[in-house]
Amino acid sequence: MSLVPASKATTYLALLRAIESNRPASKRLLYDPYAKLFLSSSFRLVELLSRISFLNTFIAWFIDKNWTGALTCCAARTRLVDVMTVNTVEDEGINQVIVFGAGYDCRSLRLDMKKRVQFVEVDHPAFQAGKRHVLSRSSFSSGRETMTNYITADLNTQDLDQVLPQLFQKGHYKTMFIWEGVTNSIADPIAPRVFDYFKRFRPGTIIIFTYVDKAVLEHPEKFAGAVAITRLLKSNNEYWNFGIDPANIKQFLASYNMELMYNLDTGKYRKLYYGEDAADMKGYEFYRVAMARVIEH
Repeated sequence: MSLVPASKATTYLALLRAIESNRPASKRLLYDPYAKLFLSSSFRLVELLSRISFLNTFIAWFIDKNWTGALTCCAARTRLVDVMTVNTVEDEGINQVIVFGAGYDCRSLRLDMKKRVQFVEVDHPAFQAGKRHVLSRSSFSSGRETMTNYITADLNTQDLDQVLPQLFQKGHYKTMFIWEGVTNSIADPIAPRVFDYFKRFRPGTIIIFTYVDKAVLEHPEKFAGAVAITRLLKSNNEYWNFGIDPANIKQFLASYNMELMYNLDTGKYRKLYYGEDAADMKGYEFYRVAMARVIEH
């Protein structure tokens, strides 16, 4: 969950990124040195053990056995959004990246950008304060945190126009939004309001977002790994509330004055980065990464 107080889901994702980061450099899909900073004491132990090669393999096997597809989906999805971000900044001349509900991911710090880009993180005030406190005590930041602008927002009580200055919509900005791992966890009425906010930016604005197949909300048993992960979230009083029918994604975006550029399911982006090994990976096929562009009104 994001733009709400810190949740277990964000911690689980940080653990998965930390485990992937501890794989050999030649095999890992991402390197996130910040992820381990946000782990609970028990998860810190798992992360420490995952630094040992054969234990990393065992931990990955154990996670896949109990939460099928969670680790490989998270790693491949994060890598895909990273690549999309870097390439789009370069190809589209993006100079402002606004990250909605960044959670414990520190993309603004860990990505190696070839050009100067303004990063803005928008998140719940309590969550963001805790994250910034942890980063301020870390030697990893090395002053780079100052390159990120932080804005607090509680979408349960505030409208985006109340908290996001119109300065971000000025003509000298070419903007990209990143909205990863969020849409499925927020209340149904909130997601349309956010998409409505995106469409108000100038034509050419890019939105990278993740979403789940709407069918998984009512019938998780039809998707490998879905029952286990929804049960885990439910035990922490967290739920998936919003989904989109992949067959109708173009029409959905068109209603918000956007055109679909990419729409990849888990099987496709796992194959991109795991290659032939992806054939033996199952689970999380309901999770998708999309990219859209705001078009002329």
